[in-house]
Amino acid sequence: MLSVALSTLRTRWVAFSGAFVALALGVGIIAAIALVMSSAIEGYDRDRTAMTGTVVLLGVSAGVAGFVTIFVVASTFAFAVIQRTRELALLRLVGATPRQVRGMILAEALLLGGAGCVAGCLISLAGAPALAATLVSGGIAPSWFRAGISPGPLLLACLAGLAVAVLGVTAASRRAATVRPTEALRESTGETPGSRRVWSARTWWGLGFLVVALMGMGVIAVALPEISTVPVVYLWVLLMPIAAAALLAPVLTPALLRLLTWPWARGGAIGVLVRENTLTMVRRTAATAVPVLLTVGLSLTLLGALETIGQARVAEAAGQVRAGHVLVPAGGSGIDAAALERARSVPGVEVAALSPVTVRRTDDFGVTEDLFGYATAPGPLAATTDLPLAAGSLRALGRDSIVVNEAWEVDVGRRVEVTPEGGRPVQLTVAAVVEGGVGGADFYLDASRASGVPAELAYVRAPAEAAAALREALKGTGVTLLTRDEWAATVRDSDQGTSVIGMMVTLGIAVVYSCISIVNTMVMAAAGRRRDLVMLRLAGATRRQAVLSLLAESIVVVAVGMVLAAVAAAVGFAGLLAALTQLLPAASLTIPWAPVVALTAAGALLAIVATTLTAGATLRAPALARAVAAE
Repeated sequence: MLSVALSTLRTRWVAFSGAFVALALGVGIIAAIALVMSSAIEGYDRDRTAMTGTVVLLGVSAGVAGFVTIFVVASTFAFAVIQRTRELALLRLVGATPRQVRGMILAEALLLGGAGCVAGCLISLAGAPALAATLVSGGIAPSWFRAGISPGPLLLACLAGLAVAVLGVTAASRRAATVRPTEALRESTGETPGSRRVWSARTWWGLGFLVVALMGMGVIAVALPEISTVPVVYLWVLLMPIAAAALLAPVLTPALLRLLTWPWARGGAIGVLVRENTLTMVRRTAATAVPVLLTVGLSLTLLGALETIGQARVAEAAGQVRAGHVLVPAGGSGIDAAALERARSVPGVEVAALSPVTVRRTDDFGVTEDLFGYATAPGPLAATTDLPLAAGSLRALGRDSIVVNEAWEVDVGRRVEVTPEGGRPVQLTVAAVVEGGVGGADFYLDASRASGVPAELAYVRAPAEAAAALREALKGTGVTLLTRDEWAATVRDSDQGTSVIGMMVTLGIAVVYSCISIVNTMVMAAAGRRRDLVMLRLAGATRRQAVLSLLAESIVVVAVGMVLAAVAAAVGFAGLLAALTQLLPAASLTIPWAPVVALTAAGALLAIVATTLTAGATLRAPALARAVAAE
């Protein structure tokens, strides 16, 4: 069947162009990220500290890009098979066996996948330098970082692309092999009752993803709520409901279609036609809705999660600081001792300077981890903060003691061994335990443990009338005096560091690809409806009515994708809030509606425009004449 596959690709290349574009772009994105990651790993020897965050971000970006690519490419290839029901039935009618049909479809996928992988590699040669430049400009990678070209990442991306292409047509080829020869004689191209099996392997996979998502959210909310405060980690939990919705789309779509098109059931001819067309071709509708689902779902879920976690950080920071003002370095180099002395010289002012400290600790299970905290004076710290203590007292902190958070799982009075960065192991007594929260430090040490280290920030407790004198005293020191609320608003960015920027880069890559896939899929769907448009025109419908019918169907498809995305996002948000409220009871869901609505509207507009232009081109007089002659 290889010769048949080659002949089909040559003669029907337009029908396969959508699958080719989806795969080429997907492989191009993955290969570009892989090339940049390979260069980042090689840059470890030059600057390990700077490149660690870059590698972590690229790993997350590769995972999200792979996630989107799998569903887009798989649904596009499956959609291409769905559109060929009549052609496959003709093959069965002339004697092709089910095994030969499956072999032909897989051969087409491999041939098309090979060409798409080559095109994707060429795309990545331009995409990798652009991605590296974006990381540098965003401060995620150091200024010297550049993307190199090596064969290993390109080969891995090609293998992944071929695997996804084969995966996408495997299930569809099984269904295609069961097409009865008599289907070639049917006037309707709709799905037969036998092709609408609800409990397919895809359905079970979708239910499996949903169960894993719910179990993961439950475990995190009950036992590990702090994981929800790290976007790059909790991201994978948020993606699971979206994956489940994409896999369950053929099962959920019929009910959504009946609900969304119910007002049209008693309407005019176009309304009835749209309702029956979408309900008859459920798999086609579900396949075209998947890119919309991914675009809206990723935008809503990731942007909402980032905003919710960020607002929780702000609320926690403001609630744990008793001081009315905070000193921060204007240039980011730290607050030196001279500036602190100037602040303390103002009458009535009490200053708690926090110098950053990193220690290494091995827990009772032999797990070693690096922890971040501050060295400070215990008296001023107790006077300027309102840390939620589970046990002990901040004033009990001394040179031979330590204040830890609940994640250490130790009691007050317990001896712990830590190794300061560049120092020797020391035994310290736990003076107090701070309740776990959304952000904050892992521990606090006495100021003598970090003598000479510039302070990262300083809490300032002062009467209102001393604020002006304090600002005057700090002139020329490179230190900025902020109110507590002003400082709390900056905590979101400083605590999440490059995570926010990195997540936006990751989201941008995924959303751009999904938007292109929306156009691609809608064009495929509209182009594949040539026969339907011809029959409408022959039945007496005007050109405008024929285009409107297809446009209305695309609107229904977009609505189905949006509803599925909203449901998936709601499940993810429920799990996120369940975890965050364990750390901060006042945490609430916050969604940045402006960018979410903008991205959703862009996706919907792209779908509508792509459908309208394709349908209009199909119904032009010369094209229509050729289509009528073909029929």
